Amino acid sequence: MHLLRSAQRPLRLHLLIGHTHWDHIQGFPFFDPVFLPDTELNLYAPRNFQHSLEEVLAGQMQAPYFPVKFHDLRSRIRYTELEEECFRLGEVLVETQYLNHTAPTIAYRLSSGGASVAYVTDHEPFWNPAGQVFHHPGDQRHIDFLKGTDLIIHDAQYIQEEYRRKMSWGHSTIEYATDVAVAAGGSRLALFHHDPSHDDATIRQLEEAAHARIATHGGALEVFAAAEGLELEVCDHGRAPTVVERLAPQRRSLAGRRVMVVSADASHITAATHALAEDEIMLMYAADGRTALAQAPTIAPDLVIIDQRLPDRDGTTLIRSLRARLRQHDLPIILLANGPMIESPRRHGTPAAIDYLATLFKPPMLRARVRAWLIQTSTPGYMRSDGQLRQAQRAQA
Repeated sequence: MHLLRSAQRPLRLHLLIGHTHWDHIQGFPFFDPVFLPDTELNLYAPRNFQHSLEEVLAGQMQAPYFPVKFHDLRSRIRYTELEEECFRLGEVLVETQYLNHTAPTIAYRLSSGGASVAYVTDHEPFWNPAGQVFHHPGDQRHIDFLKGTDLIIHDAQYIQEEYRRKMSWGHSTIEYATDVAVAAGGSRLALFHHDPSHDDATIRQLEEAAHARIATHGGALEVFAAAEGLELEVCDHGRAPTVVERLAPQRRSLAGRRVMVVSADASHITAATHALAEDEIMLMYAADGRTALAQAPTIAPDLVIIDQRLPDRDGTTLIRSLRARLRQHDLPIILLANGPMIESPRRHGTPAAIDYLATLFKPPMLRARVRAWLIQTSTPGYMRSDGQLRQAQRAQA
């Protein structure tokens, strides 16, 4: 309604959707501009699992859920399905990163004229960190993505006690959101995606707890709970704007890329087949470490998924042998484990290319991680640290 009252017509709009769970798209049929023939609506969302963005939005408008059919909308709608990438919308640089959720989900970082905002929902820690120690490379990449952001709008649905009962539901804690924002050197943090059971008094208590946590760590982060009607101004601090040339996202095909799954667990084989079939990725399987080492030179995999519990060895010990056999010391590995390795994922500023996924993973989580690694390793400059890689991707954008 505000747009219709204040913006010039015709409307040309860009709508960025983090993911397509119902609580994030159910307002779409009530968005008045989609009913106007002079509206151009550009929709962006992560590449979904089994269904296109158009199919998902149309599905919620079918009878008996809604009286108006999707094809009755009169606006011109364009759809763009995203992965991890950089592109430009006018003067705004848009960067995306996969999040850890129960469905394909991405975060957005928007930068313009030296000011930056990150929108991060829904997201769960890759492993439950102890304090501010983030061992999982996914958490480290998450921090790199948020580095120096002026405003971070971050999922903070639970307190730590609640999270222990709701792990794998795809949401963060107040503590995790605060620690990540401090580690990233953010200026302001908006606690977001409040739990429906938290009333206003509880939200105020959580704000105070976040303030106390920041004070304990000696940080200067400003933190507050997001609220309806709250308006924030994000100002240019004089930093030079990022120069980009590409006007739109680029679709990357992974057809023909080779992924080896090393596991004797039939559920892992089924889940990987189900998750990656749509991408036309070539999947090869080995039940144990000995078979994997024998087949690897012929298969020449682009990525390997290894079960930590193999019949003939600990899957962790297979990583070095497999890389040596293939003469690829940074061959991407996703280790299916019950906990993260303690050593740092970085050595000498170079990514060790080891990811960790809980053994009870959901297929969309595996697909997002596999696609992220295959896209990342096909990007020039992959061997650099993740922070340097993001700078290189910005420059190429």
